[in-house]
Amino acid sequence: MNLHIDFLRTFLAVADTKGFTKAGRLVNRSQSAVSMQIKRLEDEVGKPLFERIGKTAKLTADGNLLIVYARRIVKEHDDAVMALSKPALKGLIRFGSPEHYTTGILPTLLARFAASYPDVLVEMRCENSDVIKNAVDKGDLDVGLCTQIHGGGQVIYHDPVVWIADPGFLLPKDKRLPLAVFEEDCIFRAWALKALEKAGIEHRIVYVSRSMSGIVDAVRAGLAIAPIVQSNVPSDLTTLGPENGLPVLPISDIVLHTVQSPVPETVACFASHLIKSFREKG
Repeated sequence: MNLHIDFLRTFLAVADTKGFTKAGRLVNRSQSAVSMQIKRLEDEVGKPLFERIGKTAKLTADGNLLIVYARRIVKEHDDAVMALSKPALKGLIRFGSPEHYTTGILPTLLARFAASYPDVLVEMRCENSDVIKNAVDKGDLDVGLCTQIHGGGQVIYHDPVVWIADPGFLLPKDKRLPLAVFEEDCIFRAWALKALEKAGIEHRIVYVSRSMSGIVDAVRAGLAIAPIVQSNVPSDLTTLGPENGLPVLPISDIVLHTVQSPVPETVACFASHLIKSFREKG
């Protein structure tokens, strides 16, 4: 059995669009060419992959089994082609990000970039957003991720800020909501305090840290609840919201800043990698 990559790509297009005509537009083929490729794929596996109901194509049980593998195969194929066709980049990238992103998507993202471009060294610097933007503007950093910083940049991801708590968290007897927050220059802290004051909820700050791990440890210990971006919520903690009597917090925009043109090829490639990774996450 030989599963041709083009047939698998067409198979995925039909499965996603539930129709041969729409699938043809995705893969740039006529409806008859799509039908022929699906027929050849079904002949290869020896089983029907779609049930035709009028103009709708519905996956059979075997089609549902194949689609899991087809998505992996096509993705790995495309990743391999991309890796082999990439230019041999070398150099140094000075990258900055707030600490609350470095414990979420960034470690995996940076590892993938390093695997694709082993001759490019990425130096990581963790600071608050305003410090990072100023560093990029002055040329001290090549690329920076910032939160809600006005003045240029490209919004690449929308990340809601949520309240996190230990599943067994209980309000103290005085009913004042204990908070674990970042230092005073953190926008999440400002948003949280403003939302609580507007809602008339009594609260007190019991733990302050610049470190995400410090905030999370305080929450795990049951000392407080905390406002963090949704993408960073640990699996062992729970989120709280209006159903728990807490106000909804704003959505954080992640903004990408790069050195001014002409942008070096290594920096442009790294920026594209960041954008693609965040969009995949979304």
